[in-house]
Amino acid sequence: MNIVQVGSYPLSAACIRGGVESSVYGLVQAFIRAGHSVDVFDFPRIEGTDTTDIDGLLTIHRYANKGRHNQDAVQRSEDMLQEIVALHPDVVHVHGTGEMSSTIYKAAKNVGLSAVLTVHGLLHEEKKQAFRRKPSLKHLYQLLVQTRTERNLLNAAHRIIVDTPYVERMLIRYHRKGKIAHLPEIHIIPQGINAVYYGLSCNSESQTILSVGAISPRKGHIYTVKMFEQLRAKGLAVRLRIIGSLADSKYYAMLSQTIKDSPYKADISLETNVGQDELLRAYQSARLFVLHTQEESQGIVFAEAMAVGLPVVATQVGGVPDVVEHGSSGYLCAFGDTHTMADKAAELLTDNERWTAFSNRAREASSKYNWDHIAEQIFALYKV
Repeated sequence: MNIVQVGSYPLSAACIRGGVESSVYGLVQAFIRAGHSVDVFDFPRIEGTDTTDIDGLLTIHRYANKGRHNQDAVQRSEDMLQEIVALHPDVVHVHGTGEMSSTIYKAAKNVGLSAVLTVHGLLHEEKKQAFRRKPSLKHLYQLLVQTRTERNLLNAAHRIIVDTPYVERMLIRYHRKGKIAHLPEIHIIPQGINAVYYGLSCNSESQTILSVGAISPRKGHIYTVKMFEQLRAKGLAVRLRIIGSLADSKYYAMLSQTIKDSPYKADISLETNVGQDELLRAYQSARLFVLHTQEESQGIVFAEAMAVGLPVVATQVGGVPDVVEHGSSGYLCAFGDTHTMADKAAELLTDNERWTAFSNRAREASSKYNWDHIAEQIFALYKV
């Protein structure tokens, strides 16, 4: 089958940024292993160049964003569509619900191509939380514009893939409340993880807490630092390692200052844009995974952590409870409740029997995030 994937694709396998990049990469590699021909159309990048790279069954098409803002990327959609149509693909799989995704998906349908859409989280929910965190004209504009784009796309979509029951519930709620006039055919298929995680093991003797997530307000790293300080105040000799791509420079500055002001700053590290090999070593050197996120549709990092046997302590938001089972593979608490998070983390750090039980169940629960199995489910959908 000739498959076209449209979405953010990493520039290098050695440094894969989370979210959509990780998902598209994992799916594409699984299709290649299965012997399918795949053309990837990466979203235009600011200061990027127009290139076409061929590697066996895989062809990667990259485009330059000739403007200065992400919105300017849409101007390249006509060029992308012309190349896609010329390939005569069996299916066009578009990732995301932003303006670029919406433009390509609708255009593909309009020219008669078979199209599938993966909803990688709901922009409306993400932007709503951003506006609540910091009300501003910028955040209000993003909320209004991106919500309109997303809902117009959902109304136009026929078949969509969502990663958790949470996203399906939200779409059904949108439909019931009249926020979307049409409810598309919904298929729940999770986002997978790199198979290498299944061959790794965390360090049960370590006193390191790992937190992986983009450096942005949404991931709540400052709350994680506060939780860590409470653990240290309880007398636990632990250290905190925060790893994430630099998504918000202002938040990075705030987080850096919070760490600098902490009485335990010597035991807190903040690392950005870490390579894949170092990230894998970080998972192996930790005993516990913590992320105080405000909103997630699934959260790939939770599945990665569980695959190496790390129990998880996280927030009970969005699709996180669909991944982390409270009281089994980890503990969940309310967003902002650092005291409960610290108490639950302390339980797992001090009770070896409980830690072992949670670690084993985390590994078991992670098995459903194998990309080869997920690719089979998606391929079956393509053939419908």
